[in-house]
Amino acid sequence: MGQKVLTKILLICLVVILVGSGTYFLFIQRTLSTVSLQDLLAAPEKIEINGSEYTLETYLCRDFMPVSPPDGQPLFALIKVKAPGETAISSRIDATRLWVVKGKEIWETEFTGEEGSTIGDTLEKIGRDGPKWEPGISVDVVVRIIDLKSGKNYLLKASNQYIHRTS
Repeated sequence: MGQKVLTKILLICLVVILVGSGTYFLFIQRTLSTVSLQDLLAAPEKIEINGSEYTLETYLCRDFMPVSPPDGQPLFALIKVKAPGETAISSRIDATRLWVVKGKEIWETEFTGEEGSTIGDTLEKIGRDGPKWEPGISVDVVVRIIDLKSGKNYLLKASNQYIHRTS
């Protein structure tokens, strides 16, 4: 019984150390992604749903303003699903999940409840509290799009997206 208690204590200490260092977050994100790295990287940069063509634009940012912690705020993602020439796309599609891929590391999240300006040919969504990856690098961004009419899911990718720094 003493051996089991010691093992449990060591395991709890390890989890506390990993959570405190942020390693646990990245480990969980990499191992529990709902879509494989291979499938994310193979996602198309344009999709067609019911005759409309959709593309993805992003703005990724880490905030280092003086009011931020010394190591900056976590990654923020604004995504724009665009269908040029279309109207009211938010009544036909929705974006429900976000993946940001840095090499073999994956940040996966649902979008926040807040929305950007969803008008006409553009659907905007926001993801917050991502990893603290360094600004100035490029990553791949993938979103899950749902056709609200059929319920079918699509992946849509924007490659080589720059992580900006505010200061």
